[in-house]
Amino acid sequence: MVTFYFSSIALSVYGSQQEGCGKRKVNFVRVTEEHSHLQFLVNQLPQILSLLADPDSYHGGSPTSASDQAIPHTSVQSLSLIIAGTLDGDSVTGIDEIAQIQSQLSTSGYSKLTKSFNISKLSSWIQKHLVADPFGVDACIARRRHTPGSPRKLPGPHVLPLSVGKTATNSTYAPEGHGLVLFSQVSGQTIVRDSRDIAHSGVVIKRSNHCTFYLLAPLRFVRVERCRGITLVLGSVRDFVKVNHCQDMQVHSVTRRLHVSDCSHSTLHTCTPTRPLLLYGVTDVTLAPYSTCYPRLEEDMHACGVAPHPNLWNKPLCSSLSEGQSTSSCYKLMDPENFFAFAIPFTMPGRTTSCPCPVPLQYSAAIARHESRLVEVRDSVRSVIGSESKEKKREFAEASREAFKEWLRETGHLREIEDLADIHRATCRPS
Repeated sequence: MVTFYFSSIALSVYGSQQEGCGKRKVNFVRVTEEHSHLQFLVNQLPQILSLLADPDSYHGGSPTSASDQAIPHTSVQSLSLIIAGTLDGDSVTGIDEIAQIQSQLSTSGYSKLTKSFNISKLSSWIQKHLVADPFGVDACIARRRHTPGSPRKLPGPHVLPLSVGKTATNSTYAPEGHGLVLFSQVSGQTIVRDSRDIAHSGVVIKRSNHCTFYLLAPLRFVRVERCRGITLVLGSVRDFVKVNHCQDMQVHSVTRRLHVSDCSHSTLHTCTPTRPLLLYGVTDVTLAPYSTCYPRLEEDMHACGVAPHPNLWNKPLCSSLSEGQSTSSCYKLMDPENFFAFAIPFTMPGRTTSCPCPVPLQYSAAIARHESRLVEVRDSVRSVIGSESKEKKREFAEASREAFKEWLRETGHLREIEDLADIHRATCRPS
């Protein structure tokens, strides 16, 4: 099934405008980079446009052939879902607006009299000028490679003084609302970004393993592809979070839509107003409620238009199940006894002090039980060693510390603790 929302297209037209002086360049663009999507559009555009055509109306009034069919102006407006445009490279304009520019009327097939487009002319006009997305991932990578002295890291206060794999962004040249940040081949590191770095950008994470991402900002979309063993902590995501070809993932997100395909052994903590979509190849995925926060979370949710109600995290749609197949082969809900609140170890200005997304009663009760057990263990330890000498207490504390460090090493958490310590020292260092 093809979803045109994810296709990668752009259209370039050269022509003069009566309203302006000289010539201006026109580009139609989309947000992703896959060349196969572009090729599909080139080959199938006539069929796509035929779906928008009004079968009872003809451009010019006489039904001589299918090529004379007309597409209403309102239908062409809907093409902006898969084709966007720019007149000057700095702002994005709808395809219908560009098609009505005086210099384009003769080739775009628009009739001011009928307020419709000739399907044949419109198809030829678009096909003639389709190019790859100049703001997509491929263009972002290519531009980074050909920029002398281009940085390996994004600017920001929480960047470790280490290589973070391959990092690229189009923020220096993309129109507002079309920013993109790419992380690729990140391994064994902790990456932190906030609103000062990536607000309202799209984020693509590819081919990374055993690392942690804290992306604490309002985002347009997040795509995670071919990753293993990563923890992804997101703020609010306006459009979608898409996880594809991944294993051993832990994702915390507030998002309008969640799409998962070809993933296994992963846990998804989500607050979403739509049913999570579990597509082909999804096995051993655990769903859990979103249970974390940071000081700007409510502001970021408001900026993205994502509300905490309704929250359908536990009502996924499994599209790959055959008739009679149980949903347990695709996903399960987390056992409340295995549920813990996730703490984000950073401070920043903001008014959010607790998770704004309601946690179901059985899960909040489990957190209370965990906290109660922790208090009981702490009190038991104090009662046992309370009467011991200072030397015994020091030996006990040292043994406990070493046992904890050994557990951190065995579980792989020691690297993350050390990264967080480095970030803390870097942010506290006087400038």
